[in-house]
Amino acid sequence: MWSLGFGLERVAWLALSRPRLTAVLAVVMVAASIFGLTRVKFDEDLRAVFAGENETYRNYVRITEEFVDPENENLLLVEGPDLASPGSFEKLQELQFELQFVDGVDNVFSLFALRHPPDDNGDSALVVSDASQGLTPQLAQEIRSHPLLGQKLLAEDGTAMIYVVTPTEPKAPLSTVRALKAEMEKTAATVLEGTDLKATVTGFPAMRAGIIDVLIRDQLRLNLAGVVVGFLVSLVVFRSLIGAVMTAVPAIIAGMAVLGGMGLLGVPVTAMSNIIPALAMIVGYADGIHLSHAWRQRRDEGASPWEAARAAQDQVGAACVLTAITTSVSFLALTISDVAILRNFGWTGAIGIMLSGLIVITMHALLALSIGRFWKSRRAGSVPDLFKPLAEPCAALCRFAIGHARTIALMIAVLLVALSMAYINFPADYSVREHLPQSDPANAALGRIDDHFGGAFPIQIVVPAGEDSPLSPAGLAKIRAVHEAIAEIPGVESPLSLWSLVTWIGGDADEATSAKLTADMDQLSATARSRFLGQDGKASLVSASVQEMPTYVTLPLLDRIEQAAKQAGGPDVIVTGVTVVTARESTRTIDNLNVSLTFAIFGDLTIMILAFRNFWVGFLAVFSNTMPVLGTCAVLFLMGRGMQLNTVIALIVSFGVTVDETTHYLNHLINHGRSPKLSNRLVETSHLVGPVMISTTIIILCGLATTLTSGLPTVTLFGLITALTLTFALIGDLIFLPALIAGPARRWFEPRMRAAKAAEAAEETPG
Repeated sequence: MWSLGFGLERVAWLALSRPRLTAVLAVVMVAASIFGLTRVKFDEDLRAVFAGENETYRNYVRITEEFVDPENENLLLVEGPDLASPGSFEKLQELQFELQFVDGVDNVFSLFALRHPPDDNGDSALVVSDASQGLTPQLAQEIRSHPLLGQKLLAEDGTAMIYVVTPTEPKAPLSTVRALKAEMEKTAATVLEGTDLKATVTGFPAMRAGIIDVLIRDQLRLNLAGVVVGFLVSLVVFRSLIGAVMTAVPAIIAGMAVLGGMGLLGVPVTAMSNIIPALAMIVGYADGIHLSHAWRQRRDEGASPWEAARAAQDQVGAACVLTAITTSVSFLALTISDVAILRNFGWTGAIGIMLSGLIVITMHALLALSIGRFWKSRRAGSVPDLFKPLAEPCAALCRFAIGHARTIALMIAVLLVALSMAYINFPADYSVREHLPQSDPANAALGRIDDHFGGAFPIQIVVPAGEDSPLSPAGLAKIRAVHEAIAEIPGVESPLSLWSLVTWIGGDADEATSAKLTADMDQLSATARSRFLGQDGKASLVSASVQEMPTYVTLPLLDRIEQAAKQAGGPDVIVTGVTVVTARESTRTIDNLNVSLTFAIFGDLTIMILAFRNFWVGFLAVFSNTMPVLGTCAVLFLMGRGMQLNTVIALIVSFGVTVDETTHYLNHLINHGRSPKLSNRLVETSHLVGPVMISTTIIILCGLATTLTSGLPTVTLFGLITALTLTFALIGDLIFLPALIAGPARRWFEPRMRAAKAAEAAEETPG
């Protein structure tokens, strides 16, 4: 007999035929999962979000190896209304001195490191020569007008300043970042004690450490909250402790197996994949509800625990496997991306969800045999479960949908056009800061730097010198052209380059200036030199920064910068940096993810067609679940939200999850319905399956509510989008799907009903 689960549901038969062996294997699996939990590791590379085989990312990696790496620099932001007072200013100068002696610090750059141009003897006096006088208005103006990033070191209102602290270790690991951050905070607290000044360590290293901290907390919060919420909701649904155990424990084991498996295989948890174990658990709860409901029905009809377990597997086991397949296909759609973290997320999700689906049906059968007999049969007058009160309202909704099938079908067509237009006009939007909550100290400080210092998001422009040295007159002239062209673009302030040094010493692109700069460069540390010259000395760097803005605003600005730089310096000029990578690669990746969404839709369409052996049935199943995805996009569009990376990922994954309930509805309608008349069969299906669909949706929504406890806005957004899509899908399954089946799709389903009824009659006819 053809199976909706392509025969994979037979793995549960092991529990029915060999329960002791299955129990032993389950214990081994749980033990291995627990061991794997101790080996879970977290991805520490913030730039890996867009790592892949693309020119933009390769350029960025190469440039950060040749020049200064902004993602490796720590920023110490000091703020206070009394910053300019003599006492506070002296403390700040002392802090400059003390930071240089912190273990692991290579260089500290602040307004106290700024110098006047060299005199005739080659001596350069400090701009801040006497801190005991405080930060006078004249001194503040002198600092902010300094060509070597003066505006980036002191806020215009004089209430904030920045120390740029570069570690000795390039691309410092997280352990080094944490130790250095702690020492910087300790040093600042000690030196600034007794003042009203507030010091905050920020920058990309601090944000990277913050993201990892949240990822670690999330694994505890999300999974623990998922266990508690899922068990409690299962208890409410079935009004039975045994029923809650049979429903919740398989899902809990599945989620634990996925996370433990990641630990055993060495697959790191990322800002994306940390949701997979919790999602596996949530989907497992939904399948457990269907299995427990079917098992409970057969027990109430007088079946033994074994007979009820076998009947439940026959009735919904294959549909549970099919939903795991469709969700896995949605994850697999992400593997066509050339971004490594997305490919890994796709493979992890696909394997994890498929594995968890098989674990759930097997463990449910095992628990049904071992403890099912303790779930007492319902007696007349006993407290009903949650399904009975919902049955008649679901049937009434179905009757309404059938009675207004044509009107609802027309409304669906209008909605499809309107929602598609909203999706097409959904602009891309991405920011590194979206990975941490706005209240996070490092993130909030970076936002203040962005506001008060003319931008905190770096752009690096590499100017190859060709046959000339960057320090030669011809090389300096080329750098000057690029520097000045960039400085004229609105939104770009205070570029830093070799021409900044030329301006500082009051020189020009001539031999004397060239000789002077060559001598000065030889005396600089490798870190200081890397701000201007590459390691091989054949290219120079023009650094700039811009303020945070939506991606669709950043991209045109970057195009203007690149166009101006290439016109001034030649076509071999490279514009890169974390801002360029995030803006361009996020847009390209989001566009590619839309292709992945299309792939997921057609992939699930193929699976559903093969499962139901009918094109139109499969088409309707997928079509009815595309509408909720478009509806969610429309809501986000109306909220003014851009299309973020996690938005598309959530849409792809939630599309696979929404197919779950549609599969169970169609499975009962076609394969298990009793009435030969289509309209009656629809009402019967809604009466029986509708309450289960509502209950599973409630469980999933409650499970997704745990994402609100996450410290990562991207995870919270993932939960919000998935919950919104599932809510729309439930409405669609209870109203839109019956209307489409009773209306435009009637001629496709009625032959299926007659065929199913004939097959059922043939099976019941003896001999």
